[in-house]
Amino acid sequence: MTSSNESLTFREANVLGSSEICYGPPSIPALEAHPDERQIQLDTDRSFVLYPVDRCDDRERLQSKLHDLIVSVFRKRPGLSYFQGYHDIISVLFLTLPEELQFKCAEKMSLHRLRDNMGAGLEPVLGLLRVTRNLLRLCDPAYAKILEQTSPLPHFALSNLLTLFAHDMPTLPLIQHVFDYLLAREPITIIYLATAIILQRKEEAESLKQKDEEGMMHSLLSSLPRLKDEPFDNDREFLPLEEAKPSLESDQSCENSQPCGQNSEFISSLYDSQVKGEPQVKHEELEPSIPSFSNVKEVEKDTGNPGQNPAVSLSSLLERADALYALYPPSHAALRLPSIMGPQSVVFTWSPTEPLSDDEAERMVKHPELVVYPSDDDEREEKERADEEFRKKAGKGRLVRRRRPEYNKSVVKRRGMMTLGAVFVLALGLYCFRDEHGRSSRMLVGHSSRLPEWTYRLLARWV
Repeated sequence: MTSSNESLTFREANVLGSSEICYGPPSIPALEAHPDERQIQLDTDRSFVLYPVDRCDDRERLQSKLHDLIVSVFRKRPGLSYFQGYHDIISVLFLTLPEELQFKCAEKMSLHRLRDNMGAGLEPVLGLLRVTRNLLRLCDPAYAKILEQTSPLPHFALSNLLTLFAHDMPTLPLIQHVFDYLLAREPITIIYLATAIILQRKEEAESLKQKDEEGMMHSLLSSLPRLKDEPFDNDREFLPLEEAKPSLESDQSCENSQPCGQNSEFISSLYDSQVKGEPQVKHEELEPSIPSFSNVKEVEKDTGNPGQNPAVSLSSLLERADALYALYPPSHAALRLPSIMGPQSVVFTWSPTEPLSDDEAERMVKHPELVVYPSDDDEREEKERADEEFRKKAGKGRLVRRRRPEYNKSVVKRRGMMTLGAVFVLALGLYCFRDEHGRSSRMLVGHSSRLPEWTYRLLARWV
């Protein structure tokens, strides 16, 4: 994408879900109002705050146009539900595409990229958080354990997964670069980019851990590092997606001599081999080719504030995300993607060559049980793993059975008898020292009782 309001290349328009470029209505269609239009109005009224708009139009006019664009999509597709942050995504399309492409691209993106999050709830994005957690465990188990002590799921990545980083990117050129990267790849790529950014902040997170400031961990990881981007080459030519992506019938294989994450054809052929059922490349063989994060941080010559962290190259993060994809592809067993996301998730239904029809995609929103699976199995696995760790520690290497705590009946019975005894002693003391009129019963104690008076006084003092 370019920073000006120029038309997209064929590749950029094609990856939204259709090879046809159709023009949409520039104004709100005369259809029935959508139930979410009030929330749309509230969100568009506070839009265009983060990104500077290099146009002479006033902000209110742009907000009105953005509102009309979003409402047009939801009135045409009433089966979709609005979620907060959707307007951030459409704002990027609105500021980048010509007006005649905005509606159709927003509709295609909603149906074929964002559909999982446009149902009745946000369970699908929580499913992506579970996949992200599994990916973090594969990449860095020790770091993942630190993060899980603060939060069982990486909820700090929720905004980025939900809005495709559109909510937190500081400048329009940066988010345009991210959109070019994401829209040229599968929808699942978002978790690899989110993981790359989380891994990049490892040193800062460990520093908070050492200072006993784990409470700041969520604030740190939910924000993006200071990013810089290389100048965009407007003269660069892109091939259509069908020509740039190797076909499934190609005989390309994974050569260990090719660096992962730096050759898009190699990455595509690696995933294509999973689709064709070819043997998976062992990740131990690929690990030497994965760039370390010491190469991701690129310090600017002019860092500005000496106490400020050095800026990170966005291109390096994108390359790292590609490397993670090559090392741990979606078919990796430890990611457990098929057991978390359902068959009607965009993770599995997206295809650049055989896309779903728009109507069929809209109907899938009505079946959330086929979009994401409940986390019962995932939680059961966590419990089994915790039990196994407990057995190993308790038995010092010898597995022991973990017994459930039971109530001690003898202790309960003894406590009951003590309570009854205390009540009896209290009643006896009151009887001995109070008569029916509330006066002292010294006469009764002195003449009728066989025990001396000081005995009852001592008993009353004890009570």
